[in-house]
Amino acid sequence: MRLLQPYQDRFDQCFRTAWSRWQDWLMKLEGSPADVSPRTRANALYDFIKAEAVNQFLGDEHVRVREERGFLLIQIRDRVAVRFKKFRSRKLKTSGIPTSQALAFQAQELEYASEVEPMTHLVAGYLLDRFELDLEKLAITCTLNGEHLWAPIEIVPNTGLGGITIPMPTAPSDGPRPVIRSARKTSAEETSENK
Repeated sequence: MRLLQPYQDRFDQCFRTAWSRWQDWLMKLEGSPADVSPRTRANALYDFIKAEAVNQFLGDEHVRVREERGFLLIQIRDRVAVRFKKFRSRKLKTSGIPTSQALAFQAQELEYASEVEPMTHLVAGYLLDRFELDLEKLAITCTLNGEHLWAPIEIVPNTGLGGITIPMPTAPSDGPRPVIRSARKTSAEETSENK
């Protein structure tokens, strides 16, 4: 997605700076690093990623940084809304508490009070290596109810290429691809229903 190309390095920096902060912080803790749970690590990384995202994106005239009921959104050119997550597998799927807001985001239905047009929802995420000692993959995905709508874009730093499409296994198509529409009614639909 060309819209994201100018921002690849900034997304990369969010993850790499957060990981570096995590490693530095972990080294300063007394005791074994094994004492820290994966959940604690994920929470700390998310907070570090959020802090770096504010540093990277705040002040860009084409980007809005906003906190939306518990998670940070990066809105680019009023066309995409990106949130940060940890991928749970090589298939670049995410997990989390299925709140109504999270489900609406995954279903491409989350509405933003100040927006006229719906935005495409994307996840910028990280996958740890097998031993959970380093970042293995950084990517941006677009899903609808957990299924990829297009091949994820790998976040590759300083290449000037704007990311590399990651080949994903495709399921056989049982029909046309879904069309993403806002759950909001347009004024014309509301008018015709009120007659």
